[in-house]
Amino acid sequence: MKKKGHIVFCGFTSATEIALKEMQEETKNRGVVILSEKEVPKIDGVTHLNLDYFNIKNLQNKKVKLSECSVCVIFAEFKEGETSRVVDMHTVLTVYNIRKENPEIHIIAEIINRENTAIINELKCDDIIFKEIIDLNLIVKCVLHPNISPIIYDLLTDRGKTIKETSLAEIGLSKDNIIYQDIRLHGLEQDVTYLGYMSGANETVLTPKNDCVILPNYRLVYIK
Repeated sequence: MKKKGHIVFCGFTSATEIALKEMQEETKNRGVVILSEKEVPKIDGVTHLNLDYFNIKNLQNKKVKLSECSVCVIFAEFKEGETSRVVDMHTVLTVYNIRKENPEIHIIAEIINRENTAIINELKCDDIIFKEIIDLNLIVKCVLHPNISPIIYDLLTDRGKTIKETSLAEIGLSKDNIIYQDIRLHGLEQDVTYLGYMSGANETVLTPKNDCVILPNYRLVYIK
């Protein structure tokens, strides 16, 4: 199996700190490079470069190694006096520059204002995180279904039962004409709960019908 490259974090925020805490093993094994002009505490496996990340020359820094990186996360980092619009535009510019430097890299971007989604999608950002939308949706779910928040938080951590993804080849289902019912039955045998599948970038289907055909290139989403 091909070794995963290091991770690049653009921006240092409270969300960055939480991500580093949750990803301690990945940080040690793969290494993380952080680009930010803010102060960053010393952490094992983390290289801090005191540079702004939306300048393409800084992204081309030899220590960043974008050509070898497998994942890049752009956090919504505010500087003094900046508006959310300015921060989002920095994110858009960074996505553009990173995609230009490494077309294959997986890009995750945190966006503040949802109206900027169209621009980000045009730049082929792989994952877009809407912090405010997540917070609001969680509040609504807690109103409609009291005490559900601990379950959601548990699924989002990397400890215990959590959300993961895999493929037909990885679970040993290589026969032709696999349908979702086959996936469900396999889950029962392996004590795994399948939630659905991803058929492409930003294309996710939850709880498909049993007769839904699952293609070899689909990524299966499950809880274990």
